[in-house]
Amino acid sequence: MIVAERKKQILKIIQKNQFISLQELKKVTKTSLSTVRRDLDILAADGLVRRVHGGVEWIEPSRGSLPVSERLSLYQATKQKIAQRAAQQLQGGEIIFLDAGTTTGELIPYLADKKPAVTVVTNSVHHAAQLSGLMIPVMIIGGQVKQTTDAVIGAAAVNQINHMVFNVSFVGADGLSVEFGLTTPDLEEAAIKKAVVERSQVSYVLADNSKIGTAAFAKAVDLERVVLVTSSLTNQQWQVLSQAMTVIDAEENK
Repeated sequence: MIVAERKKQILKIIQKNQFISLQELKKVTKTSLSTVRRDLDILAADGLVRRVHGGVEWIEPSRGSLPVSERLSLYQATKQKIAQRAAQQLQGGEIIFLDAGTTTGELIPYLADKKPAVTVVTNSVHHAAQLSGLMIPVMIIGGQVKQTTDAVIGAAAVNQINHMVFNVSFVGADGLSVEFGLTTPDLEEAAIKKAVVERSQVSYVLADNSKIGTAAFAKAVDLERVVLVTSSLTNQQWQVLSQAMTVIDAEENK
């Protein structure tokens, strides 16, 4: 089964049951536990499901009762708009850090058009391969590879980052809230994001509006340390966030 079909199947199963354990999903999809975890990480990053202890639960769509296929395409289009707006913050010639993640990954095609070329440092095995294929100068951070996300993490990775300086960094987030800051489910990935932001002249966090007002397990940085590039904020979200950080909406000139 191809990845897109498997993700649709998983979403339908979760929607039907509202909650399902990882072991049950493994059995139903006839795949390995690592494959199930990887698919769920992507779906959770897209705001389609929520990872909880022992399994995963359904998130009711905020834009009406959309079919699974429409929800997937909706978030994909949103990510592309966010990435395109984020790329406009670059003049060309910068040394940038590109965080692991699906939204940050959408930025890669836009980097190929920058003249002079940007130099990219990344902790994503997947991003590094794409960047290299587009002949974009790239350096990958060394360390332990997290199999579910292909992100390089660990003390060795943080140590390397602490010896670098970036003109611009683009990071992802699982949660953004005034109270808890920029958060992610993994302590080691949070450590990577924290180190990157501290070593960057300016840091942009790329996140769709489903991440706003939510918090994951591990805090990376306070909101004031980053600039948010997002899309289609509600008036309430805009009012709350704009008091705590700089916000760029990919669809509106606010």
